[in-house]
Amino acid sequence: MEHEMTTAELVVNYLRTLQEAGTQQLAVDDNARAILREWMLAAKRGIRRPIAAPAVLPASSAQQIEPAVAPQATVPEADHDVATVAKYLREAVHEETPEEPEQQEEAVPFFRPGGNTAEEVWANFERMLPGWRPLKELGTLRSVYVPPMGNRQADIMFVGDAPTYPDECERRSFAGAAGEKLDGMLRAMGLTREQVYITHLVKFRPAMPRQTTNNRPPNEKEMLFSRSIVELEVRLVQPRVIVALGVIAARGLLQQGELPLAAYQQQSSVFCGVPVVVSHHPSYLLRTNDLTERRRLWEEMLKVMELTGLPISDKQRGYFLKR
Repeated sequence: MEHEMTTAELVVNYLRTLQEAGTQQLAVDDNARAILREWMLAAKRGIRRPIAAPAVLPASSAQQIEPAVAPQATVPEADHDVATVAKYLREAVHEETPEEPEQQEEAVPFFRPGGNTAEEVWANFERMLPGWRPLKELGTLRSVYVPPMGNRQADIMFVGDAPTYPDECERRSFAGAAGEKLDGMLRAMGLTREQVYITHLVKFRPAMPRQTTNNRPPNEKEMLFSRSIVELEVRLVQPRVIVALGVIAARGLLQQGELPLAAYQQQSSVFCGVPVVVSHHPSYLLRTNDLTERRRLWEEMLKVMELTGLPISDKQRGYFLKR
């Protein structure tokens, strides 16, 4: 038995014919607008193909209306259901389907502790940041503030993503096993913690349900709300190079999306005008004994030493090379 086409199907076929002939716009009269309104409302209720309409839309109706006074509707591309047709013709029934207001982007807070001298700014930084309301009101961070540490006039600034359980317990950046690996990296460079500046992008440990010793990386919003804090630290410390420890820290600082670590390492990056070297997180050394991988991380530190003019001995250049 031959399928009997509904009014909607006839109109879709008619629109396709006009489109193939090169028509891009149609004038729509009040009668046609009422029909389209009914179809659109039916589609919103989940009725895929309404079998009836309040009136018949003659093939010539669009041609009988003066374009100068009739609303315009763009002819859709060839789609197979009425919901799509209605979507493209909504401007013909705009009084029934008002445009939704544009979603306004949430304002990103900017940390401004104030002060007339660097000493005053640092003092206000330490006083205000532990209770800074925008971070507290996120409701996704724990309450213990883990402060930065080291030399506030250092040439090298190390930036991790967020504190871990050991960091929170000791209120010290890079405590625990990962911190020991960082200390080992610094010793190999001929440095100590007191000679560099060490901080986290997010200064509070990210929270989790029923959390004990388990950790999670900071999310995009937590990092975005914290970014101005690190910007202030960079302006105050004025390092010659920033080391982003791990891909999460790199993403939060450089704001270039979900790139892998290797992609960040293959490009030249700056943050607040300072060169950024993207390195593995020290915890990576806890997961691998592969000499090639350790050499790769060490080459990142050699690059940092070259950028800051630190002397590099032949022994240092040969670390982790296969004999």
